[in-house]
Amino acid sequence: MNSEIFSTILSFPNEISFFSVIFIIISSFISSFISSIIGFGGGMLLLGVLALNFSGSAIIPLHAIIQLGSNLNRLFFFKFNVKWKVIIPFSLGCFIGVPLGGFFSLSINENVIKILISLFIIINTLSRIPALNNNRLFFTGIISSFLSTIVGVTGSLISSVIQSYNLEKSEYISSCAFLLLMQHFLKCILFGLLGFAFIDYVLLIALVIIAGTFGTYYGKLLILRIPEKALLFVIKFILIVISLNLLINGISNII
Repeated sequence: MNSEIFSTILSFPNEISFFSVIFIIISSFISSFISSIIGFGGGMLLLGVLALNFSGSAIIPLHAIIQLGSNLNRLFFFKFNVKWKVIIPFSLGCFIGVPLGGFFSLSINENVIKILISLFIIINTLSRIPALNNNRLFFTGIISSFLSTIVGVTGSLISSVIQSYNLEKSEYISSCAFLLLMQHFLKCILFGLLGFAFIDYVLLIALVIIAGTFGTYYGKLLILRIPEKALLFVIKFILIVISLNLLINGISNII
């Protein structure tokens, strides 16, 4: 029994090739690098990559645990410099939104999940979600975490909330990371209770999180040297290409 568990932990999932493993690991480095510079965008990129390689039922749980590690790293590198008056009400809303999203996601077809993910990424890439009223943080936490449990990412929504406070760069990055950490932590608990076998992906998850750690580290070093507008343009282009591929794949599987 112990040897079987040990063997499972030290192996990659059968559903993906070794090339896909390398691609996902590199994508983790890039996504964490991006998020540590502009606060969001990296999670959508990684989600799109995971969606190209895994079934619909595995995408969101895997993305949640990987992003849990990535955002914890970001908090560590930026010294937990968070805006607590934003964090507390928003986080309380997550305790309601995540279970609601989990209940709703159980009835959705896997290909529909892929289509929703692709559409959500495209909409977030092409348009900017307006900053929300500071007095509605609790309800924003509910809505954001509900959507995150179904489509995986709501970084741009969270970013718009944090940006309305005009924080300095380190505090902005840290606050975004903390809110995302809370969402992904609760999602990991939820999917674990629903029976998702995280143990089958331990080696992949560990390597992806390690790659993300290096991405965050180098992003922090270069945060003031890279033109943010140029980086945003490249990110948006990549996200659109990945999303369109995912959208076409999901629709063709349904048809």
